[in-house]
Amino acid sequence: MKVRIHDVTLILAGVSLMLAIACSPGKSRDEGSTLTARTVSATPPTARPPGTLTNDQGWPRVEGLRSKRYCEVLLATVVDGRLNAAVWNTFGLNDCPDAAWKALDATAIKTERRVLAALLNGPRYWLMDAIEKKPGAGERKTTTFGTLEMFLAATVDLGPVPPNLAPYSEHRVARETVFEYSKGAEIYELTAADGRVFVMQSYSRQSDASLSESDLPGLSGRLTLPAGWTFRTRKLDSTLRVLTPASEAVVIQDDLSNTYQLVAPN
Repeated sequence: MKVRIHDVTLILAGVSLMLAIACSPGKSRDEGSTLTARTVSATPPTARPPGTLTNDQGWPRVEGLRSKRYCEVLLATVVDGRLNAAVWNTFGLNDCPDAAWKALDATAIKTERRVLAALLNGPRYWLMDAIEKKPGAGERKTTTFGTLEMFLAATVDLGPVPPNLAPYSEHRVARETVFEYSKGAEIYELTAADGRVFVMQSYSRQSDASLSESDLPGLSGRLTLPAGWTFRTRKLDSTLRVLTPASEAVVIQDDLSNTYQLVAPN
């Protein structure tokens, strides 16, 4: 299978939609297409982020996440005629210092690692206050890109080329997590034409390098929403816990690469 590097880079640019949940195990499926993906999470880093607790089910719970920065390096290869990407993530190991991140060269990484393509995915910033996830199996792997230490967060089978990665396309991701937004927190929601609500879980500086959390309330004037969709900002009057119903989350990405998850009805 011959794949042009330019095509691979464009494809990988949308992969963050499925990888915003890279620190949890499972599979993802692009609804309405033949795209299939599997994510295999490594054991969390030995040096866990401050605030790591355990919930009443024994799942690791990490608090104090809001505004925390992370970055990823994706390494693409073709395996049995299918596009695969190994996802390396800084979360829990460092906060992806700007100088170190900007010093990375995707072309040099591609050559050094002998892969089809490399993508620098980030920086991104969490918007939930806490994450709880069912523990995954596997031995943790780490590596260093430039001066940035990263761990192998997932290995994704993206299926045949090209997958559908257009903004606002729904992707179903098999995983068991809880994203928690604290009482009093400001959240950002997309409401689809059919009334379903998606809450933003991370924002990105990939499309707009100057985007900050203070800019998010004004996104309604910047996004090119599908017909019948709306964007709103609201302050929570009680804690919001976004669960994964039936072990399957629905996630979308807007046209600025910000990622949202469907809030399932109670």
